Amino acid sequence: MSGVGSASSFERSRRRAAEGKAIGPDPTSVKIATRIRLASSVLFLLVAALSVEAAWLALRGQKQIERVEEELTQLSLLADLELFAQREVAEVSDVLGGKDPKARAQFSDFAHQARELLVRCRSLPRGEAEKESLASVEQNTLALEKMGRELLERPSRAEGSVSFSGVDSLEAFLDGPFRHSVRALVHRFHKGAIERAREKARLLKETATLLIALCFLAGLGLAALVSLWLSQGIGRPLRNLVEAARSIGRGEPKGLPEIPPSGDLRELALAFHQMASELQASQEKIVRTERMATIGATAAAVAHGIRNPLASIRALAQVPLLQPGSTGSTGDTLREIISETDRLNRRIGQLLTFAKPLIPRPILGSLNGLAEAIAPSLAKGEGKEVTIDLCLHPDLPPARFDPAQMEQVLIELLANALAAVGPGGHIRLSTRVQPDRRLALEIEDDGEGISEENLRRVTEPFFTTRPEGSGLGLAIVQRYVTHNEGEVTVSSRIGQGTRVTLLFPAATEGSDGTQYSAR
Repeated sequence: MSGVGSASSFERSRRRAAEGKAIGPDPTSVKIATRIRLASSVLFLLVAALSVEAAWLALRGQKQIERVEEELTQLSLLADLELFAQREVAEVSDVLGGKDPKARAQFSDFAHQARELLVRCRSLPRGEAEKESLASVEQNTLALEKMGRELLERPSRAEGSVSFSGVDSLEAFLDGPFRHSVRALVHRFHKGAIERAREKARLLKETATLLIALCFLAGLGLAALVSLWLSQGIGRPLRNLVEAARSIGRGEPKGLPEIPPSGDLRELALAFHQMASELQASQEKIVRTERMATIGATAAAVAHGIRNPLASIRALAQVPLLQPGSTGSTGDTLREIISETDRLNRRIGQLLTFAKPLIPRPILGSLNGLAEAIAPSLAKGEGKEVTIDLCLHPDLPPARFDPAQMEQVLIELLANALAAVGPGGHIRLSTRVQPDRRLALEIEDDGEGISEENLRRVTEPFFTTRPEGSGLGLAIVQRYVTHNEGEVTVSSRIGQGTRVTLLFPAATEGSDGTQYSAR
């Protein structure tokens, strides 16, 4: 028969902690150290990206500066071109003046070098204006060479004669159109180089601004994601644990947090649940001790102040019954007085039993033998037409327990079961060996059952649902079984009945080291 176990929230927490340890951590878990390392890696990558961006911008800027320097250096070609033009004019003057017989050959060399410079200068222009200026320089350079060759090829009228008019015209062309075109090209090239440098600087600035903005937005996004990730994985569970600790401090065990499925916080939550359950156990032990002290004092006062008067009342009711003619309504009244005084006396006895200190004297015994000795006699004494079925394990190992205390436990449980069932009811008393090798003694009835709300309180002292009950039966059972190293579980359903299971460790060896077999 299935039922709901009687357990407090801390007991459920203890079970969850035990289950969590049994299941083990999730292999896909991300521990706190791993989370921090990953978050640090993300931040490192962000800083690295910014560093790479800064290095790239610096490299681009350096390349632009080198490009400008290269363009300005190439302007020296124009200076060389102008120098070769001057040498051409000088060589023509020397040839015509008869000063240097080798001047004619040198003129050809300078003219050839000037043409080579023109070819190299074609890599300078970038814009249309610069190309036009270079075309003018080429035209003037070739024109200057042509004028020089014409003067050199013109026949001389006399030995050593000089055509001063031709040389003057050549020098005038050199100082005029030629140098003007060269300087115009230099000016335009300077201007173009500066404009190109400014344009590239502007583009570089815009690119840098865009990259910085993108990195900033990406950094904000990554920081938000990392913060959310750390908050969900670390911050929120820690806040839950803090709130749970505060709730325990306020005496609200319902605030216990759930055990995370994985990660370092799982171990922390398991330890927290274990601490909470141990704390609750300590508190319950203190409460039980204080309650037992109160009950002991109350029981002593009750025994002294009530039991003696009850004995007198019972004796006074018995005397008339011994006389002849004590029949009829008077006799019934006297017998009812005796019955009620006996009932009150039993309650006082239960109270004294519950209050007195326990000193278990365990011996090696058989749970089967205990059940066979008590169940039949108790069923007959109750006077109900109730069937008690014994289903005992034939090879049940022995257990160590206090016979007197366990006898009282079985009497209390069978008395509760007999009170719960009606005429024709069934009670099943069974024993078995659990998978964990513990011995189980189980009493199950088909009575009215217990509600879930009351089931949580059935082992509390003085809690009862029957007007004639004392509320100490299951409390005594709980106390005796616990002192005999056992465990009590109660399950029930309304209309189906109640099951009480007692679990004890099996005794494998006696005090003399002898191996014991089942009864």
